Amino acid sequence: MDKIKFEAIATKGNNKGAGFIRIPLQIRNKFSIKDQYKIRLNSKIIFYSKIRNYRGNGIFIPTDLNIKNKLYKQKVEVQMEKINGFFTKVGSDGRIYIPNFYNLKNKDIILINITINKNNFKKICVVNSTKRKKTKELMCMLGKGLSGKKGIFKIGKKFDRNKLTKSSKLFKKLLINFNFVEINKNNILVFYGNHNPFTLNKKINLNEFAHYLGCYFSDGTKKGNHWAMSASTFEQANYFKEKHKKIILDSNIAISLTYTNYQEKDLELLKNKLIKKWSKKTGLILKNKKIRIIKTKTKYAPNRNPYGSLRIREDRKLVQIYYNRLLNHLLNTIYKENDKVLAFNFICGVMEGDGCVNSKTHSHIIISTNSSEIEILKKVCDKNNIKSSVRRWENDKYDRVDLVIGSLEIIKNISILKDKLFKYYPKRRKILQERLGNTGCAKFLLGKNKKTSNWLIGQLNQYKILDGKGNLTKFGKKVRKDLKEFLEKPVTVE
Repeated sequence: MDKIKFEAIATKGNNKGAGFIRIPLQIRNKFSIKDQYKIRLNSKIIFYSKIRNYRGNGIFIPTDLNIKNKLYKQKVEVQMEKINGFFTKVGSDGRIYIPNFYNLKNKDIILINITINKNNFKKICVVNSTKRKKTKELMCMLGKGLSGKKGIFKIGKKFDRNKLTKSSKLFKKLLINFNFVEINKNNILVFYGNHNPFTLNKKINLNEFAHYLGCYFSDGTKKGNHWAMSASTFEQANYFKEKHKKIILDSNIAISLTYTNYQEKDLELLKNKLIKKWSKKTGLILKNKKIRIIKTKTKYAPNRNPYGSLRIREDRKLVQIYYNRLLNHLLNTIYKENDKVLAFNFICGVMEGDGCVNSKTHSHIIISTNSSEIEILKKVCDKNNIKSSVRRWENDKYDRVDLVIGSLEIIKNISILKDKLFKYYPKRRKILQERLGNTGCAKFLLGKNKKTSNWLIGQLNQYKILDGKGNLTKFGKKVRKDLKEFLEKPVTVE
């Protein structure tokens, strides 16, 4: 409908100061009750209004505009233009109410085209339908980022809910009890109750993310109201950030830093140095107020990170729920399929956060965890013939249990492990290189020691590294080659 112009008298709309303009009889049949229009009075007063019947069809003038411009009983020039959609204000909690003449049902997932201050954008949301005094109300949540804003909203596409174009056993398990829609062949938008939705990547596989999910197992927040991971190095921060973006396509991370300070007295100078360092190495921008400084009297501590520990966080609880489902699916797959590469990928990810090489004379790797998670790690190892042992600490204050993987087990599987051991923790990788290279087994295999113990010879025979006559097998030669590559590969430590 084109713009319609006419002149009318502004009459009383109610006892609170609102005005009312009746549409002239000769054009009144062009308008329908509840249709919305953009109204312009006297070329300068602009507002939006529905067609209402108030002793004749017309439009209400908002109270503030009516009183401010002294329109009561005045003749006004009226210009009306029907809007494509409906005008409303977003509530303080991010909700909008949709006119109930739209053919929508509870839990429908729809696309809404939004125009606010001449800016156009789209939002996909779930419809909630309720009844109040026999009247149907339709509502959807757009997020608090739009709270209080006024604009024009148009209902676009209604999606097929909870349908995948191609059958996927993985996503059928991961998305159970969720509401979701396929935005396109690669992206799925996921909803769950009143939680803020997220867009996930449909093209993922467990092999690509097993190591990362091991990092999440050790350094991730798996309970509470948000998702988060802690990075001890720049390499970890970059790795976590990129992997997270591949899983959650509309990732919205916030970062904070905890730094243990021994001697720096100018804390503002220290914070500025940390901000510049993390920005240069990761591209992440830290805010001064998001840096927490902890004072210490201990000059040296082996586990202290020289540039602090970075916390990468998302406040969407649904992200954490999805990560936990993905992690549980990975673990169940490892238990069932006995895939040693998948298991080692996961274990090496756990080492990134909770692993260390404490002994100066041995090179076994210790993963420090708690009494509940040790059962999971031990099961992963046992199901995949990864030799390990459990060491429990008798301490009422701390629930600490260690999983120990010996140096011989590391060397035996070095072909799988060489590119994964402390991949994003250079300091620990370098320590492991030095200590593993000094073991009797490594020296013997690399020809630095011509003799070794009968026990070790027996073990190398049992693992088919030696052929029973003191010679390296084909597998043994590969172990030696890959061990040499691991030990000699340069590592840069900040």
